[in-house]
Amino acid sequence: MIDTHCHLTYDGLHERVDDVIANAVAAGVDRMITVGTTPADARKAVALTRRYDNIYATAGLHPHYAGEWTSPTLLTEALRELLTETKVVALGEMGLDRHYPDPPIAQQRAAFAAQLELANELSSLPIIIHNREATDDTLAMIADSGLPGERFVFHCFTGTPDEVEAILAIGAMVSFTGIITFKNAKAIAEASDRVPLDRLMIETDSPYLAPEPHRKVRPNEPKYVVHVAKFLAKRRGMGLSEFTATVDSNAQRFFGLK
Repeated sequence: MIDTHCHLTYDGLHERVDDVIANAVAAGVDRMITVGTTPADARKAVALTRRYDNIYATAGLHPHYAGEWTSPTLLTEALRELLTETKVVALGEMGLDRHYPDPPIAQQRAAFAAQLELANELSSLPIIIHNREATDDTLAMIADSGLPGERFVFHCFTGTPDEVEAILAIGAMVSFTGIITFKNAKAIAEASDRVPLDRLMIETDSPYLAPEPHRKVRPNEPKYVVHVAKFLAKRRGMGLSEFTATVDSNAQRFFGLK
């Protein structure tokens, strides 16, 4: 099983990363993608890929940090260097987040636009999208970029069935976290039903968003991605092994994993 989106560099995981990875492997999670949210964070992620054969990394600027990188030139230079690393398998996470007022949406747009331009230069890398309460804006910027929708995954989907339909219409992948297991997340579960099986991935987004029955556990860990898989497999009337084989195949194809 593959956890396609976690943050092994974050507090709560990084200081005990040996145990976190061992726990994941013991639970059947044999590969993990640790996602970079700033250039500095991505460098830490790359360092982990050099220590562990089963860890991959990405490099990008999360919209929460757009205010720290107001020069598009400096941002793209910092990311371009990281994206040459052998085990960096995607650009991102990047996107827009309207849940909080800061950083201002104009700064988020500038950082997102710079990374989309970089993605146009690096035509082989897939792109991880962070989208919170900004689906229309995010899709509009992707359309303006001219990039094919098939290169994108909308990670940690938390929107409505209508929003997932709009995302699927451009050809993107959709990934779900432990949020989908929450009793108050029925709309997200219904949205997941709309996603074709070959466009679906699973993740933890750890150290956040521990799934049921471990919702109160802090921090979340990659080992708990199995509960996301169990929930979605049951919802689709599939056996766990058949479901995980399919979503793992999707992840391997999308990210080009060995």
